[in-house]
Amino acid sequence: MKPQDRSYISDIHLLRLNIHVNSHNLPLVLIFLLIFLKSTSSLAIELPESIQQQVEEAIIHEFSTRLPESRLDVSINPVNQNLTLAACEHPLEIQIPFNSGQRVTAKATCHQPFWSLFVTAQVRQLMTVVVSAKPLVRNTRISAADIKLVEQDISRLGQDYFTREQDVIGKQVRRQIGSDQVINARMLEVAMLVSRGDRVMIEAQRGALTIRMPGIALEDGRQQQQIRVQNSQSGNEVRAIIIAPGVVRVQ
Repeated sequence: MKPQDRSYISDIHLLRLNIHVNSHNLPLVLIFLLIFLKSTSSLAIELPESIQQQVEEAIIHEFSTRLPESRLDVSINPVNQNLTLAACEHPLEIQIPFNSGQRVTAKATCHQPFWSLFVTAQVRQLMTVVVSAKPLVRNTRISAADIKLVEQDISRLGQDYFTREQDVIGKQVRRQIGSDQVINARMLEVAMLVSRGDRVMIEAQRGALTIRMPGIALEDGRQQQQIRVQNSQSGNEVRAIIIAPGVVRVQ
């Protein structure tokens, strides 16, 4: 047998030996691989972008539930990119304070594995509200020409605003209002329907019969307010309730 043939046969025996050994070690190799894969999976981290997205979705859902007709503009302050948080096995639990205004601090909590993080955001809650179209002086009775609808950030207004023009038209200005100012209830009062010295129609109900007579208002008054009036025909003074502009009714 030639030397090179002996070398060839030796290599074949070594190969067989390696295969034999590896087949015996296969279970150990598989166990090692499983441990390795598990250890590498435990090293997976929760990406800041994922946290920010979950917080944003929670904020939008929360604020939309509170005021469905509003339009939201949410800006999440970036989570620190240097944070190393283990990947959460379940969706994060996001807690948002109920009385949140423009600045929101949300708490993001992972329960498995456990960790928590505070994330801040700027929230603008936009809605169309009633605004003065021009300066309005005290005692002005508001008409449609005096107001307009403008989109405003209501998160800084609280609940003190109007969304419908009809809720403002006909009201009386209690104190001076500047131009382009959001109108609230404290600025208004029910308008005077009758002023002192106004000519009024006095009504008196007698069964199915309604008696009407002219009179003069002796006091200012609003809807359903009782004032003193003078019967122009008899000169007698009576008390009557204002039921409409220029109309009063004796009880």
